[in-house]
Amino acid sequence: MKKNILIASLLVLFSFGAMAQKDNAVSIGVKGGINMPRMHYVNNKYLSSLPQAWKITPTGGVFVDVPIGDVFAIAPEFDYVQRGTDITYEHVSGMQVHYAMSVAFVDFRIPFEFRIPIKPYLQPFIQLGAEGGYRLGGHIHIDRSDPAPIDATIDVGDANYPLIHAGAFGGLGLRSLVTIGNFDMLFKLTASYHHGFLNSYTKSELEEAVPAVNVNAYNISGSRFAEGIEVCVSIGIPLRAREDDACRTFSRDRVRRRSVGRGLFGF
Repeated sequence: MKKNILIASLLVLFSFGAMAQKDNAVSIGVKGGINMPRMHYVNNKYLSSLPQAWKITPTGGVFVDVPIGDVFAIAPEFDYVQRGTDITYEHVSGMQVHYAMSVAFVDFRIPFEFRIPIKPYLQPFIQLGAEGGYRLGGHIHIDRSDPAPIDATIDVGDANYPLIHAGAFGGLGLRSLVTIGNFDMLFKLTASYHHGFLNSYTKSELEEAVPAVNVNAYNISGSRFAEGIEVCVSIGIPLRAREDDACRTFSRDRVRRRSVGRGLFGF
């Protein structure tokens, strides 16, 4: 009985090992999906209580997937992503206010993945990583009804949003390696939560050195951190040559040649 269990265990380990050898190829690819950005306010009860809409924005990028051993992988990537918030509320004075901020970034991210290799086409994984971003541009829109109606849009710059973003993220995903025709393809579906480490208020805002166009949308105090939820699909191509089944090719060729004529093999 123990011998049978040992043999079965070795067969299972051999199967996972064989699969890992097939799957452990570096892949390059593209990703795309949606991002739902918000802001997390700290030490400001008023702003924390305001309702934020889950605005859907596009995101995408390129990646390199590098397996490390049988169950780990690292997948450095460059991504385009938007950060900001969208708030609509009624001020205590009765004034209607809509405040929206959208800031575009290019991020460099390093996700670490721990996967469960059930099958080549079914590998759930946990993802953790760090990210750093560089601001590309954006805009802030303020629309209020009273006392003096305002409907204005300003460009985002150094005075109202930091140039650099730094943060971390974590999530869940599903990895699948499949063969389509003569090509191997890597597919990944991920859902992740992202949170910034740096205060997104600028020094100019905190010191009130710039005009507070959005003063009725928020009172600048405490800290403000970017956060968001992303859902993405990634498609990659493994960088390896497809293995030719030499034995099968030889056997098929030999059978074909023997059937052509007896003189070929001397009988």
